[in-house]
Amino acid sequence: MANLQVKNSIKSFLYNKIVNYLLIALILFNVICLGLETDKNIYLTYKVIFQKVELYSVIIFTVEYFLRLITIDKLKDIFKPLMLIDLFAILPFYFPLIGLDLRILRIFRLLRILRMFKLARYFEALQMIGKVIAKKKYELISIFGVLLLLMFISSFLMFYAEADSQPNAFHNILDTFWWSLVTFTTVGYGDVYPITPFGKILSGIIVLIGIMLFALPTSILTAEFLNEYSIKKQD
Repeated sequence: MANLQVKNSIKSFLYNKIVNYLLIALILFNVICLGLETDKNIYLTYKVIFQKVELYSVIIFTVEYFLRLITIDKLKDIFKPLMLIDLFAILPFYFPLIGLDLRILRIFRLLRILRMFKLARYFEALQMIGKVIAKKKYELISIFGVLLLLMFISSFLMFYAEADSQPNAFHNILDTFWWSLVTFTTVGYGDVYPITPFGKILSGIIVLIGIMLFALPTSILTAEFLNEYSIKKQD
């Protein structure tokens, strides 16, 4: 009974609006600091301030994480996406303390950007988007699988169509895959483009296919999002 009261008290504290607003402000402040740190002059000038912000933020986020651990009902709940984000957001600070090789430390410090995703805990719209993607993950995987297959096929065809005419632009299949990706997404940077008749025809076909296939995930997600929104509104 006592444990239940403790859990309920912690939950009430964690879901308190003022606490949530303060955590949101801290997360946003961390993201801003992370961006400012990429400027060497700013970082060297305010290095001590950045270090203190990081220290105090990690302490707060660590306490928050352990409080959430206390309130979980099942052990498997620690593997929920939001709990994992909470964990990965604080891990980079503790890596040096356990003797992690400093040469790869910079890579793991990129995990600090995950603090931005902690905002999903406080905004229902972000949670709904995650829920929609999870519901339609098999459809999305199937569509992107087909896209990937078509990109590989088009890369091979375009390579053999353009390699002789443009050996520098279409040096190998991997270089051609970049062209295929840009063309399928209809971005069209123009850094690499076909000049042979067959290459131009193939490019036109790929653009049309890309427009149709890339529209499918958008329509699927939009339909499911509207469905979730209707259910939420009825509740």
